[in-house]
Amino acid sequence: MASNRNLVAMRPMNGSSSHSKSSASATARDAAPSPGPPPDENVIGSWLCDAGPYQRYIEALSGSNPGLKKADPNNKTGPLKKGNAVVVLLDSPSTGQPDYTHEERFVSASQLRKHFDGTPHDHNRRRIYLMEGLAPDYVAAIGGHFFMEPTFFQRQERTCVWSNDFTPVSDALAQPSLLNPKRSFHLQYCELRQFNKALENRYYFCERTRRHVGMTAPRHKEESTTGILRRKISWWCRETGKGGWDVVVLCDPQLLHLAPDPMEVVNGQLRPIDGVRDTLKNNPFQDGYVQFIPPKTFDSPPPASALDHMLDNIQNMAHPHTSMLEDLLYYYKRHSNLLTPKEWGAPEKSAIFLQKIVAAHYLQLVDYIKVMLPSLELKLTTAWVEEQDQWKSLQTISRRCGNFRDDIEDNLLSLGYALDGRMDAPLKMTTDSWKDCERDLQYVYFRLKILKERADNLTTSMTGLASIAGNRQNLEEAKRVKRLNLLALLFIPLAYTSSLFSMQDNYAPNKKNFWIYWVSAIGAVAFTSIVTFVLDRALDDEANWTLAPIKYLKFWGSEGKPGPVKRKATGLYDHVKR
Repeated sequence: MASNRNLVAMRPMNGSSSHSKSSASATARDAAPSPGPPPDENVIGSWLCDAGPYQRYIEALSGSNPGLKKADPNNKTGPLKKGNAVVVLLDSPSTGQPDYTHEERFVSASQLRKHFDGTPHDHNRRRIYLMEGLAPDYVAAIGGHFFMEPTFFQRQERTCVWSNDFTPVSDALAQPSLLNPKRSFHLQYCELRQFNKALENRYYFCERTRRHVGMTAPRHKEESTTGILRRKISWWCRETGKGGWDVVVLCDPQLLHLAPDPMEVVNGQLRPIDGVRDTLKNNPFQDGYVQFIPPKTFDSPPPASALDHMLDNIQNMAHPHTSMLEDLLYYYKRHSNLLTPKEWGAPEKSAIFLQKIVAAHYLQLVDYIKVMLPSLELKLTTAWVEEQDQWKSLQTISRRCGNFRDDIEDNLLSLGYALDGRMDAPLKMTTDSWKDCERDLQYVYFRLKILKERADNLTTSMTGLASIAGNRQNLEEAKRVKRLNLLALLFIPLAYTSSLFSMQDNYAPNKKNFWIYWVSAIGAVAFTSIVTFVLDRALDDEANWTLAPIKYLKFWGSEGKPGPVKRKATGLYDHVKR
């Protein structure tokens, strides 16, 4: 770990003698002829950031935060590649209503470093840097300029949701007392994606971000299936000394390809997809989430002369629903006027659009789950079919609702919002009500808890139905046993009669008295059948005699006059009409 003196010395961007010595010693160490991983993997923090002051800062902090020492194992060949990112800058003066209609894109880290070289830290501008994807060279450029807490990038990189190795890397929040949502926060959310082919229902990952894609079973008679893509977004800000501020937003790129290559389902059979990277497409589920910007209202219909112009403007402002980066650019460039100049004075207000998009994705997810559960409830109330598929679907919904609820809890904690917001409290509607991100996320948290409870109750009901189905199977087996009892009822008197006569002398077969055996045996069978029939009809389930004149006779010593008991069939003589 570096000393405090070295931390101070490493701040200049053009390097220092201590930095050169450290780099030279690291190079000499890595040049040793011993076999092993590439040289840069031996340097702590090099998995996240290129060599430089910021990488040394990460190395220095790794002692207090062990999670900085290594990358997520799921990302070994994943998103952390040089040049695998893009940064878009929105710049506006620090006074008045901001105008973010112009953007500047940095498609290489060298362009971004050149920009920062000519940008003083103490400026009077309001700047928003939107970074899509992660790349060590971009992290070195932005981190080296702002020197933010490295966990800002580390948590954005983490992708593990489920693993055979228990918590292989850390993706936990800091202590709540250390969280400062006005400085930075980190949100997890899910995005629904619709595929143009019915895919095998198994685990997938986004090839670029390595984030999990949870597939849901395709509906019958549909040529598509839905995937739940896990996403992350991070926000950080700082204020300058001249009334300006800088904001950095990290967001995930859109899903393009799945890994591993999926198999499509055709007529219930799996087969490889021809040209999977060209033919397999995905789009926003149901064309995307619902717009959260309040619609423009009119006291009266607009004049005919202005109607066409107004409609053209509305169509030109159509939402792209392309990616988180394009969505943020849409709102900042087209709807920044919805925030007052006073609100834009605080950098944390720039996060309203970000939080509203996350809430919109969650609301769409909640609606999707709300539709899935009633369909399962309907199947449980109509017929018991496809038990294993129903059970699997319910278990999946319950597990996912629990995971989504945990994510929402972390989001509310990161943003400093209360977890126990009351949804039955009346909302005072104002022109600024749409900016209430806290109520949106609290509603999602509330609905996910309710949906998980419904899924768990359905699971309990399904367990009861499974018991009923098992009992029904046992009853069928009992009926088969009763058929064997009927055979025994026929042959046991025959065997008893033969043993009674010993079947010798004149009673043996082909002797003159052999007919006596048949008369006795048939009589015994008839007598046994009649007695069994009478007892089956005369005794109820509690062994009470139900036939007059001794209908109140009790075989088991119970006292008191019994109430009416509905007779249940035993199955032995069910074929007899009553």
